[in-house]
Amino acid sequence: MLSENKTLRRDLQAQALLRLEQSARDTKDFENIISWWDKLDANRERRERYHEISRSGEQLPLDFGAVKDGLSFPVSSVLDKQIQEGDFIDFIFYCPYQIHELVTSEYISEILKELSVNHKELLFLYAVNGYSTAKIAIIKNQSDRNIRKVRNTVIKKIHKKMLISLKNKKDKQDLTLNEKEFLNRGIK
Repeated sequence: MLSENKTLRRDLQAQALLRLEQSARDTKDFENIISWWDKLDANRERRERYHEISRSGEQLPLDFGAVKDGLSFPVSSVLDKQIQEGDFIDFIFYCPYQIHELVTSEYISEILKELSVNHKELLFLYAVNGYSTAKIAIIKNQSDRNIRKVRNTVIKKIHKKMLISLKNKKDKQDLTLNEKEFLNRGIK
């Protein structure tokens, strides 16, 4: 009975608003309609916020009260923490072929984008995942020595291109301290 009353009330309000919209002739009438729509939007947004934050309406973090041996799992990595906080960008681009999307500097992103697929995979496994060269060698079914050699080649290639980019950037805009140090080491 209660849900029928709510449905009937909602339908009556929708019909009343429709009649108001159709009969509006001057600015006062339109302002009245706008206030109705503002009220409806505020109610809808309030209901959405209530369900997005938590069931009780309190602003508690998602991992509040989580236990290690219970139904919830402890957050183990930085990526898991970002996902839990609603920051999905790094997770979306967490792939060797999109490694250039994980950096904020445009010139570094362009350098990484130009790398070959094999170099991107190696750099992703080594720099992002933090795997050792021995573990990467097992994954790629190659020798540890070969992986170290390719890794050094990739790093040298990146350094060369970064040096050129930073020399060009130095003339146009200020460099960060790390960029200045890198440029000074590269020039010598």
